[in-house]
Parts: sequence; C-alpha cells; structure tokens
Amino acid sequence: MRIKSKDIAKALGLSTATVSLALNDRPGVNENTKEKVRAYLAKAEEISYQKDHKTSKKTILEKGTIIMLNYYKNGMILDRNKQNAAESLLPSPFETAVVDAGYELLTIDYEEKKDNLEELALIWRERNLKGIYMIAAEMSRHDIYPFLHLCVPIVVGDCNFYEHGIDSFLIDNKEGISRAVDYLVDKGHSFIVYMAENSSIFNFVERRKAFVREMDKRQCGEASKRIAYLGNTVEEVYQSALKFLNEERKQPTAFVLESSIVSLGVTKALLEKGIKIPREMSLIGFDALPPESLRGFELTLIKGTHTKRHLAAIRHLITLIEDEVPLKSTNKEIIRIYYKTHLIEGNSVFDKTKYIYTTEKKKGR
Repeated sequence: MRIKSKDIAKALGLSTATVSLALNDRPGVNENTKEKVRAYLAKAEEISYQKDHKTSKKTILEKGTIIMLNYYKNGMILDRNKQNAAESLLPSPFETAVVDAGYELLTIDYEEKKDNLEELALIWRERNLKGIYMIAAEMSRHDIYPFLHLCVPIVVGDCNFYEHGIDSFLIDNKEGISRAVDYLVDKGHSFIVYMAENSSIFNFVERRKAFVREMDKRQCGEASKRIAYLGNTVEEVYQSALKFLNEERKQPTAFVLESSIVSLGVTKALLEKGIKIPREMSLIGFDALPPESLRGFELTLIKGTHTKRHLAAIRHLITLIEDEVPLKSTNKEIIRIYYKTHLIEGNSVFDKTKYIYTTEKKKGR
C-alpha cells in the first residue's frame, strides 16, 4: 500500500507541502524535519509491507497448495535438473502463475525408489492440497494408482492416463520422429537404426512405433528389426552400444537416439571405438542435453516444447480446481493436447547427397 503525504503530515503535525518538499529533498525544509519525515515513511512502509505480506500469505494458505511434481525412476536426470534450478534465483513462470491465482506452489522431486507417498500425503493435506501437475515422463501406467487416492485434480505432462480420466499435455512424439527420419533420409541415409532404452514408457513406445511407420513410408526397409534395446542407464547403454558396434555385420550409417540417456551412452561408445562423427556415423537425438555433455561436436536434436507446455498444463489445472469439476464425472471431457517439436541442427549428421556420384549429363552437353 502506498503511503500518502497527507497521512504523514497528519501523523507528524506538519503541512502537506512541507512533507512533499522533504520527500523530494527540496530547499525550504531543515534537515531535521527531512530526516523525521524519511524515518516515519520508512517505518510506515515496513509496517504496511508486513501487514500485506501476512494477508497475502493467509489468503494463499486458505486457498490451498498446488504441487508441481517431477517423477523420477533414476538419478541422472534428477541431478541435472537440480543443478539447472540452482542457477536461477528468479521465480519460475509456474510459481508466478500459481501465486497470481492465489495458491501456494510446492515443487516436489519424487524419487520412486526413496520417497514414501503416504508420508508425503500427510504433509500435503496439512498444506491444503488442491491439485497436482505431474511431469510423468518416466512413469509407467501402474505408477499413477497411488496418486489417485489423494482425491484431488491431477493433470499430467509427458504421459497419458486417458483411461483414468486424466488430462494430458504431451510432446508430439510421432511428429518428432517423422522430422528425424525425414532429415536423415534427405541427407542420403537409408540404413538407420533406432537406439532405445529398455523401458516401455509412453513417450518411448510412441517414438518406436513412429520410427517403424516413418521408415516404411520412406521405403527404408523393415524397421521393426532395426530397434536396438540397450539399457536404462548411461553405463548400460554404453556397454550395450559397444557390443552392438563390435558385432561382425554391416554397420548402419545413422542412429536415431531415443533419449538423453541413450545419447550419452551411445556417443561415449562411438568415441571410445574411434568412430568419427558424423563422417562414419550420423546421429540425431531426441531430448536436450547439457551443453557440456558432448565434446567435439554438436548433436542434431529433436526438441519438444517444455516451459510453455508445462505452464499451459498448470493453468489448466487451476481451471479444473476453481471450476470444481467432479473427479469421476461421466460427463467430464478428457483432453490430450500435443505440442509440435522443432529440429535444432548441429553438426552430427553427414550429408551424403553431396558426394553421390552421378553419370547424368548436364543440359546443353
């Protein structure tokens, strides 16, 4: 709340004009009076701030808490996200959106192997839990069941629980893989192998199906036999990729890398084997990596929209909370919103078309 000059004048027994001159450091008012006015203003602003802050906090606590929950099955991605989060002291756009709506935002890194949901639920209920936005890229279909018992609106990103009536905000994996295959084929590659993790989470299953379909569309052979399942950690992927590369067979000219874990493990194996990127092996990844992860080249990437998508999901969750949509209503519309990807061109794909020999005569000869 802004402190008015007339209120200061009334409290100190001065004229409004004198207060105005003192606040603007104008001549005609002695230094003692100026100091008295400044001290009163500073104290009044402090009291006003404390009062407004308490009122705001009380309103938020009364309205409730929204949780933004990152679900993790492994530690590598979690550690990287924590490092990135520590680099910024500014409020996130998610926090701003939630607080502006009158709620408290609680960001949770939920580690499947360590955290106890029943214990956390008790804490969340004390904070008047109103809804959860769950970034569920690593979740399997059965992982959602314990959260349904919290009986609050849930919106998910990076996964699909359509059968449970949960709204989803998703990366368009099919469109992204189509971009990747088209890019490689247009650069002259047809013997392409898809390097995959071992898990069958939603995003990965969609990407694998899209790879088979797009390879067939571009007449690049039976792609279902060109999916190599490598592991679920960087070390597992690395060891499996080494084994793949050591096998005596015709080597592909390009890999599509399913995830950041696959990108790190496969590139480590390629570099150890002395295989030159991109001249001897072209790479296109799905999902971003920290800049320092790969040395010597820039990985061409298919990247999804994240911040805008998560922000839209949180705003949608707030709408569900405030509209008080029944959780098990038979009339509830279930939405799935897909966000297109974009290609970030690095230098990890070799353009074979520039070196294809042709005997076709030029016109006029």
